[in-house]
Amino acid sequence: MLGVLLLFLMTSGMAQTPADLTFVSGGSICAGLNYGANSWTDYWEGETLQSNGNVGTVTRQQIGLAVNVGIRDWANVILMLPWVRTNASQGTLNGQSGLQDVSLFVKTLYLDRKMGPGYLLLGGNLGFSIPVSPYLVDFAPLNLGWGTTNLSLRQMASYITEKGYFVGLKGNYTYRSNISNIHRDFYFDQGQAHYGNEVYVHDIVDWTAAIGYNTGRLLLEVDLNQTNTLGGSDIRAWDPGFPTNNVDFTTVTGRLDYYFNEGRGINISLTGGYTLAGRNAGQSIFGNLAINYLFPVWGQQADQPENN
Repeated sequence: MLGVLLLFLMTSGMAQTPADLTFVSGGSICAGLNYGANSWTDYWEGETLQSNGNVGTVTRQQIGLAVNVGIRDWANVILMLPWVRTNASQGTLNGQSGLQDVSLFVKTLYLDRKMGPGYLLLGGNLGFSIPVSPYLVDFAPLNLGWGTTNLSLRQMASYITEKGYFVGLKGNYTYRSNISNIHRDFYFDQGQAHYGNEVYVHDIVDWTAAIGYNTGRLLLEVDLNQTNTLGGSDIRAWDPGFPTNNVDFTTVTGRLDYYFNEGRGINISLTGGYTLAGRNAGQSIFGNLAINYLFPVWGQQADQPENN
């Protein structure tokens, strides 16, 4: 149930994420570590909100490494790798832990044009992710991920005034491969029996509306995100869930970024949010703290002294 939500949370792991139009300057690198957690007690079984005493509160924690390379001022390459741990507060199920999926994003800015009292920004990214460990997929809700190879295309638009206030809109499509092995040779899904260990899963569409304030050193942002799986089944009564479930959810998220020095040095990023509505998903509260270090490597910025 939380695997799709984790894909969304992974993009919040550093100050310049794949899902924003903030860029690392050309010739610079931003590297950092982040810690994220989400937990839920109630979940939507289909569209019915309920709890399950067999698992109690389900908690997912992750420690992630993220590196953002500024190829140009308008083009970044971002690499992300999370280590994930899951746990249930009740029952006999043991959580999992281990490396999940490595992700690579190429983010570009298409347009930066003066319009009225501000600037119109258009950009996007192309993403790719693949599992890096043979974690157990068919173990909801304690699976580390869904075991799919993913391709994503995100388009973003933002308008920011000269005083730093901005609004934004983002849309993303994620293509997911079949799950090649669920570690058993038979499964029952959507009223049919299937003999084999390969599972077809549906693609995902998500969109985000954002409003905020950005001075260059301080970023404050509030997002409304909706994620929809393009098909699938509902969780059956008291069933743990299955990779083919139709997982939909709406979240509200707050974000704060702060750069102690402009152009280089330490910066922090703090996010937190709550799942407002869902289908076959946990009603999660979640948060993430990232500590990053931005430093110039080549070009003119590498030769400039540090400014406080």
